[in-house]
Formats: sequence, C-alpha cells, structure tokens
Amino acid sequence: MRNRRIFLLMCTILVIYLGLAAKIGYYQMVRGQEIARKATAMRSRQIELKEYHRGDILDRNLLPLTSTQVCNAVYCLPSQIIEYYKQQNPSYLMNSDEDILFAVAKEIASLLEPGDINDIYRKILRGYRMGTPMVRIASDLSRSEVSKINNSDMTGIVVAPMLKRYRDDGFCSHIIGYVSGGDDFRGETGLEKIYNSVLNEYSSPYQELVSVVDARGAVIEGLMFKIRMEQEKQQAAVVSTIDKRIQEMVESALDAGVEKGAAVVLDIETREILALASRPTFSPYDLERIIEHDTRSSFTNRALTSYHPGSLFKIFLTAAALEEKVLDLDDRFNCQGSYTFNPEVTISCWHEEGHGNMSFEEAFAGSCNPAFIEIGLRLGRTKLMEYAQKLRLCDSTINGFDYKSSSFIHINPGQPALGNASLGQQGVMLNPLQLSSLIATIADDGYWAPPSIVRYTIGQDGKARSVAGLEKEAVLSRDTCRKVQRLMEQVVNQGTGKTASIPETPVAGKTATSQTGVFKNDEEILNAWFGGYFPADNPRWAVVVLVEEGESGASDAAPVFRKIATGMVNCFSMIPQSNTNFTK
Repeated sequence: MRNRRIFLLMCTILVIYLGLAAKIGYYQMVRGQEIARKATAMRSRQIELKEYHRGDILDRNLLPLTSTQVCNAVYCLPSQIIEYYKQQNPSYLMNSDEDILFAVAKEIASLLEPGDINDIYRKILRGYRMGTPMVRIASDLSRSEVSKINNSDMTGIVVAPMLKRYRDDGFCSHIIGYVSGGDDFRGETGLEKIYNSVLNEYSSPYQELVSVVDARGAVIEGLMFKIRMEQEKQQAAVVSTIDKRIQEMVESALDAGVEKGAAVVLDIETREILALASRPTFSPYDLERIIEHDTRSSFTNRALTSYHPGSLFKIFLTAAALEEKVLDLDDRFNCQGSYTFNPEVTISCWHEEGHGNMSFEEAFAGSCNPAFIEIGLRLGRTKLMEYAQKLRLCDSTINGFDYKSSSFIHINPGQPALGNASLGQQGVMLNPLQLSSLIATIADDGYWAPPSIVRYTIGQDGKARSVAGLEKEAVLSRDTCRKVQRLMEQVVNQGTGKTASIPETPVAGKTATSQTGVFKNDEEILNAWFGGYFPADNPRWAVVVLVEEGESGASDAAPVFRKIATGMVNCFSMIPQSNTNFTK
C-alpha cells in the first residue's frame, strides 16, 4: 500500500514536471520571439539613425551612395526629462512643460559649439508636442562636444551614432543632388529631386535605442544604451548605373590635378554611365557658404555643360566624310602651317611650322587643322548637319535623368564658318557626356543608343521597376567605324595621344585643345580634352576628360584618362582579349 502511494506521488510529480516543461517549451519555441519583442519594447525608445527617413540611392551593385558616413548625434527624451525634473524638484511643478524644456535647451546649448538655444528649444518642443520618443538635437558632434555631454549629469540626453545622408567631400553630389532642410525635406536637385516620390515611400521601422528602464519606464541612469538594428528588406530605393568603385577612381583622378573640369565613363555595350564627375564639387552641408561666396560655379555639372569640343569633333567629321565617300584613308594633304580662305581670313594649324605633305592617317594622328578644314569643305555644310543629326550629336536624352542641354551645331554660311566648325570651334557646342556617346558609337561599330543613369527603382512593396530598356540604332557602317577605330588607336600609339597609353592594354583616343575666346592676362584661355576607349581590340569603356583652362589635351587631359583607365584595369584584373563584361 505504501509503495503504491509513493508510485502515485512520483507519477504526479512527473506529470507536473512534464506540464511545466511543455509550458516552458511552448513559450520558448512557439512564443519566444513574440515575448522577446514585447520585453524589448518595454525597455526601448525609437530612434532614427538616418539623417533623413528616406530611401537610399544605390550603385549598380546595390552599394549605397547615400547614408554611408557615420557621425555622433545628440538626442533627448522630452517626456522623460519633464517627468524627472518634476519629481526631483517640486518647485518645477509650478512651471509649464515649455519652461522646463527651455531650461533644458539652454543647458544643452552650453555643451555644443556653438549652441543655438532657440533652435534647440524649437526642435525639443516640436518633438514633445508630436509625441516623438526621442528628438535629434544636433549631429556631427566633435570629440569635445561628445565628451562634455557624456560627462554632464543631464537626464534624458543620449549620444548615439547617425548615418549622414551625404559624404562631407561631396562625393557624387552632381548626380545625387541634395534635399532641402527643415521638417518637410524634399529633393531639390539631381536624383533626389527626380525620384523624390519614390524615395519618400520609405517606410521601414525606425531603429531602436534599447535601455534599461525602471517600473515607471524611466531610463536607469549610469547603464549603457544599446542600438538594436534589424535587417530590413530593400525598399524605396533608386538603383543607379554608377559603379561606386569607378566613380571613386574618377573623382580621385580629378582631385589629383583638375581644379575645373569633368570626366565621364560609359559602358560601350549597355551605354550605362558608370561614372560622372565634375570639379569643383560641393558639399550639401555647405550650401549657404557656397551660394554666398562661390566664384568657381561649384553647382555647375560640367559633364553636362556645353563647350567647344575642338579636335574631338574631328572624330565625327572623319566618320561622316568616310561614310559619304568624300574621303579615303589614302588621301594626301599638304599643311604649310595655316589654311587661307581669302586674303583677310586665315586659320592657323597648331603646328606653326606646318606638317608638310602627309597621308590622312598622319593628319589624323597629328590633328592637322588645314587637313580637316579641307575635309569639312569636301563634306559641305548640308551633309555635315545631316550627319550631326543622324549620329544624335546634340541629343540630350539620359534615361533616368532630366537636364536641359545647351548643346548645338549651328554653322553660318560661308567657307570660313564651315572651316571653323570642322575644327569643333565656331558654331559647335557639345558636352562631355555627348562626346563620350559619340566615341561609344564609333567603338560599337556604328550603333547609337542614349546613355542611362538609372537601372530601376524599388517601390515600397520591394518590387523592382525598370526605368528604360536598351534599344540600339545603326547610324554608321561597320566598315567606316573600323577605319576610325584604327585611326584613334594610332593617335595613342604614334600621335598626340601617347600620354594616354597604359601598359599591356591597347587604347584608342583623340586629344583636343579648344579655344574659348576668353582672355586672361592677354592670353586666351584654352580647354584641354581627351576622349577614348579601351581596350582598343575589344572595346568595353569610353572615357572623356575635360580640363578647363589647360594647356593641351596631351599634357593635361590625357594623363587623367590614363590614371582612370589604369585604375579600372587594375581593379577588374582585365585581360585585353576577354569578352567578359567586368561591370555587373
């Protein structure tokens, strides 16, 4: 009987333990995540780690171009501050909440360098009235400011990291653009403006600042804060064609020695813009100072600004003349140092002594002005304009981007005007992107397509939406383009473009030095150009470099091209004969 009771007792205890184990297992396995979330919520405060609660702009490989730079920011918890002050000092019970917050704003301002009391108060009060748990007061804190705040005995004040929307060095600023300040921020320029509605669809939850709180929900002083970040699905984003690695190379090459200028890298196969940069650049955080004091037109995107293209126009003229069969590679020319239209009008060659008797291949490699004036006269004004339209020289289309082009080709009647236009001067204005498109057409055996800068957008639902497809159009014969390709390769191997050559990778290109008609210290200001593609035997990338106020394309622009091309070759470990597309 006694053994039976013991057995029943043991069974009862076992059942109880099994029941408890089942209950614990249920809470751990089934409701574990839910309970953890609730526990975290009880001791969490929402915090926006991004400077703007807004979708990001990404490169072609989904690397962020925005929200990449971390800085320290100071936040406050308005409701907790008011509760604390009233509990710690009964005299504050007679004060309004606004008075307490103003006193706090004054104390915070004393810790910042400089601190605007009214601005800080406005932010805290607005956040308090809207029920915002945490309000960002200031960002980009110095070490000294962080130290002062951390060493202060203020309650409800937190220093936490923040993702700045833009880089301080103005990286990619002419493409990305910037948003307006204030509470109702919106895109003002660039992709920020064009895709403002897409980027504002961003609805990912705010990150959370996790702290230890007491029974009243107040943060326990002296204990560390932790930031809880959840992996979010990609949404409300703009995926550009830019390759961040190449953009970095281009900007670095310009920074190394170009005060004013631009560079463009175009994928020949897809016509996607892999890099586009302009100098000087600007920081979106320094707009007021630039607007007030800038004398270098920092906001101007020189890659989309029109200039006389100079001898780069000779690439087009050669293609048109060959296509129209008014020029043969075996034709010979005689340069005496100038071309005389009449006793009053003479156009000089850059080589004052003259090139003498030479083949057209030599004239192209040496960029002889009189030879190209004669070719332009052979082609004629009407045909030149027809081919300019056929090759879309002035086309301003960029898939995924809006801009107003000031490019034009307008040739006045008369041989001198046609001769000047044939040299890419009077009556001809094109921008670096349009010239890179021309070079890509030649390198692609005569196929033209508009460049693009956005691949697709990602909506709030996480679905991708394509911006535009690729449709190529044949505008030149393959035979003509192959001839021009060989000529451009000879420029780098034997002519004025030797300074653009890179080891073990064949390059094709053309130098140019264009006149501006503007004088400084009694000398005319010149713009230096180099446009080309590589590898020459398997064209993959077209690059155009502009250096304002340079001496010559060979001495100023070609070395920048070489630096960009060398960096790309090294980055992608390119094998010249490979058909691999090294950009995704």
